[in-house]
Amino acid sequence: MKLKLKRSILAVLNACDGVPAPEIALLSAVRVYAQPEQPSESDILDALRDVEHKRYAVAVTDDLTNERTWTLTAKGVHKAREGR
Repeated sequence: MKLKLKRSILAVLNACDGVPAPEIALLSAVRVYAQPEQPSESDILDALRDVEHKRYAVAVTDDLTNERTWTLTAKGVHKAREGR
């Protein structure tokens, strides 16, 4: 399941085409993309931490709102396209 979630994260972020995705929207989109499984938010966040640790994606936190947004790195774009 974790591998599928990682692939889902990469696919969703790749579909954003470089536009930063708010974390809450990313979590919702990954949950829909991973259907028919019903991943929990903690499962998705755990997979997201792995994706970040492998430097496929990076998060930026807004100083005013504390909202995190996510984008793929060049390595992540390559990996997302490889998984098609």
